[in-house]
Amino acid sequence: MTNQKPPKDTRNPRADITAAAYRLLAEKGYEAVTMKEIARAANVAPGLIHYYFENKDQLLQEVLQEAGLRYVEQMKQLTSSSASENILEAAFAEPKQRVEREPEWFRIRCELFALGLRNPQLRPSMTEMLAKGRQCISEAIDTIAENSAVDSDAMAAVLLACFDGLAVQKLADPTFDIEGAYNVLIEMSKSLLGERS
Repeated sequence: MTNQKPPKDTRNPRADITAAAYRLLAEKGYEAVTMKEIARAANVAPGLIHYYFENKDQLLQEVLQEAGLRYVEQMKQLTSSSASENILEAAFAEPKQRVEREPEWFRIRCELFALGLRNPQLRPSMTEMLAKGRQCISEAIDTIAENSAVDSDAMAAVLLACFDGLAVQKLADPTFDIEGAYNVLIEMSKSLLGERS
């Protein structure tokens, strides 16, 4: 007989919960999803969710914060690894491709926008998510156009609105020509930044 310890459980229940919540929130929407459903999908006891998260609002905030951090990291990698003459196209390709690759991200974002406008407890999360998005875009603009006189913060706000708006149009109408819209947006941005095609 050996005195071996049983293998340690390497699962991360908090990560399992947020991953399950991400999937269900995107699929069914905030109002339709219950904490019990999320627990079942995460394969954890319902009480464990309440150990990590006070309520569904807090869980939604965590889900969005994690997804936002992943997006910011992707954008930072993109701007640091792309050749300077290709950064603008690469930076615009990411949100366009994300609509196709990860439509649930935009669905959850839209849901948070609506909830944040109605629920004062969620408004700070919405505000933070928008601020981080603008900051990330502003930093990319600064990298792309070091010598440009354009206000990168103002341009970032406009671009973020365009990215979200174009995503909503594509999600609502799969036939929407997002490629054409992004091409126009890139040309407008190049013009503002003083770049040549």
